[in-house]
Amino acid sequence: MAYWEYAVLTRLSSGLDTKWYVNRVYQHSETALPEEATSAAYRAYNEQFDALHAAKVFPILPAVLNLLGADGWELLDDMNTGITGGEGLVFKRQLARRPAAKKAAKKAAAKRARR
Repeated sequence: MAYWEYAVLTRLSSGLDTKWYVNRVYQHSETALPEEATSAAYRAYNEQFDALHAAKVFPILPAVLNLLGADGWELLDDMNTGITGGEGLVFKRQLARRPAAKKAAKKAAAKRARR
């Protein structure tokens, strides 16, 4: 059985100097501003994309796609992100084995089972 990992590359702005980010996630709160909660692996990609953007050689999308492609990501589709002018590109790559369940999810499931 094949296991897949998915990622969404989103556009932050429009025009030649568009910023791109992959799987950027925010933790929302009722009492504070959202905080970025992107996993370390995707933060590393986003830091590379920021460095490309800082070099001011536009457009950076071809370089971003080359970085993702070199790591085995395949472009699947484009999507409307729901943000005005927003665009998302959906990627997948095959995993060698089933992804490990997160410890927090396991603990939450065990806690629910005890109730």
